Amino acid sequence: MCYSVYIGTTEKQEVGKFVPNETDIYFEELSEEEEKGIRPKFDNPFLYFVGSDTNCSCGLVFDSEEFNNPEEQDNKKSPTKLLEFINERTERENLELYCCWEGEFTDPIEEKIELDIRTISLDKNYFGPRLKQFIVFKKK
Repeated sequence: MCYSVYIGTTEKQEVGKFVPNETDIYFEELSEEEEKGIRPKFDNPFLYFVGSDTNCSCGLVFDSEEFNNPEEQDNKKSPTKLLEFINERTERENLELYCCWEGEFTDPIEEKIELDIRTISLDKNYFGPRLKQFIVFKKK
């Protein structure tokens, strides 16, 4: 089973598709069913599925303790791009992020936290993403 990560923004984002060996991160518009299940969790008007270099959201998951592991170097690409996107967008807006198992987007939020992206780094304290966790990244 795969992770599904959803992000809420205040502005429309460019949607894309997965391209093997080229894609690090991409956004897809939600299906009608996803929109119906996810919408109540978010305040921001524009919602997207976030894909990674694995053609799902699994590539966004990373453990900071593995940062220097030679076998994990390729697994840094998508989390790094997600951090860059969040850093850029929080210059202008609050971002919302929710993670669940694929197809289980109607499951309730189990943990809701606020994070300052300026305090997060891939090598020290990357946030996961974690299942059924809703994160608000506050505007800088």
